Amino acid sequence: MFDIGFLEMMTIGIVALLVIGPERLPEVAAKVGRYVGKAQRFVRGVRSDISRELESGDLKKLIGDQKDQIDELRKMVHTATKDIETSTSGALKDAQSSVGELKSELNSSLSESGSDASASVAKNTEPEQLNSPDDTSAANITSSEDASDANQQQNNKAS
Repeated sequence: MFDIGFLEMMTIGIVALLVIGPERLPEVAAKVGRYVGKAQRFVRGVRSDISRELESGDLKKLIGDQKDQIDELRKMVHTATKDIETSTSGALKDAQSSVGELKSELNSSLSESGSDASASVAKNTEPEQLNSPDDTSAANITSSEDASDANQQQNNKAS
């Protein structure tokens, strides 16, 4: 605690021996030792209390920061989930409406062209092509769309 060397201790001892006297010196030295010990324990206790408070304050701050980050991440995930749901539901609705339009156009074109055309369409369209997601089915859908668009244009001209 204090930087006291041997020479300083010897000087303090000689002065104490002269001032206090040889009878009371052991009693005073014991009291001084007890008080120094109490002071050292008090200083150690204060230091440990301060370090614990600093550590707990730092830990509380870290925990608070982590809770804030977790809440922010939850919000981001929630908004991303909502965005994905809205975009997929919109895409699903668009796809369903496109499929419905294609079906209605196909039915109208089949009803206009008669039973001969429906038989030829049935022969030309294989079940595998309708169910497979490859390029040939997309080409078939595109060609049927083009045919239905041409039929509508002819109907508009005839009207």
